[in-house]
Amino acid sequence: MEKVYVFNVALKYRKGLWRRIEIKGDQTLADFDHIIRIAFNHDTWDHLSEFFMGEWSWGGFGEIDPDGGDSGVEMRIEQLGLSEGDKLGYVYDFGDEIQHIVTLEKMVEAEEGAEYPRVISQNKPRYRYCVRCKREGKKTIATWICIEYSEEKGREVFLCEDCLEKEHEGHYAESTERVRNKDMKAPSPNRGTLSEMHLL
Repeated sequence: MEKVYVFNVALKYRKGLWRRIEIKGDQTLADFDHIIRIAFNHDTWDHLSEFFMGEWSWGGFGEIDPDGGDSGVEMRIEQLGLSEGDKLGYVYDFGDEIQHIVTLEKMVEAEEGAEYPRVISQNKPRYRYCVRCKREGKKTIATWICIEYSEEKGREVFLCEDCLEKEHEGHYAESTERVRNKDMKAPSPNRGTLSEMHLL
């Protein structure tokens, strides 16, 4: 039976966001890269990535281009010489440097008929709820942050689509999905630019 590597992949700066991924030893770093991109909702057609030994280093296993090129695509997982508890670093998008910590939890036998690589578990999603709906006793998942009202209140003000349109029309608002993606990056002193925001 083939060996399957079970990895915990977590965002370096938000370790509560993680995925548990199984991949066979004869699969490549390109295969691993692709399933990580899918699991974390990263772009699968753009941006270079690379795996590193240890948590972070500039001595990686070679860049991976999602189009299939570059020096890191052919290396197989079993060639890394990993043992349980070993860590790799993984960086997606060299511009934004979205860093991940990849920990080998264990090695198991492949399940007959299973397709690899695959995500077998992940953190429970943490939702933000619309503050306006909450005041009315409703529990509606927020999809926007009203930037103007947040600055006025000194805290993030989360709103659903309906409340944003009814009460905050004309305000700058940012999608909560966009904020989630920015939170994946290394901490930065810069705030979002107007081009990253939406005017409704």
